[in-house]
Amino acid sequence: MKKLIYAVALTLTIASLSSATYGTTRMKNSRFPNIVGAVQFPQNKAKVVRDSFQIKIPQDSRALSQMTIAVPQGLTVKNDINLSDQSGKKIAANITVNGRTITIAFPQQVAPGTELNIDLNRVLISGTSNAWLYPVSVRLVGLNADIPVGVFRLRIY
Repeated sequence: MKKLIYAVALTLTIASLSSATYGTTRMKNSRFPNIVGAVQFPQNKAKVVRDSFQIKIPQDSRALSQMTIAVPQGLTVKNDINLSDQSGKKIAANITVNGRTITIAFPQQVAPGTELNIDLNRVLISGTSNAWLYPVSVRLVGLNADIPVGVFRLRIY
């Protein structure tokens, strides 16, 4: 019995000393845009928040002409959306919010090598969830189909 207690104590000690590691889903050689970050402000259970995320368009990718964002059930997004590049320069776009779908059409293509910052301002929370999932797809120049690039997830604590 003492051996079992010592083994459990040793196992718990070793487990508590090991550090946590974090992984990312970035693909260095990806030719498609990918989501590189997301944040909600304020990071609590407020009723009106700003949800922001970033999409990286790799150098090897085609230019971006359109983006579609699916809004999760329990959230309402107003047509108050800001777009900018990695330097903070505003990007012109035609934005349509139709129910649970946000369509962002770029009159001028977003060039490869750009990191696009999207701020969904005044998001109204009417449902409850510990994590909101927004599926995102893009349309690239020369392609006539939407390509899913991922889901940005916002966890609420």
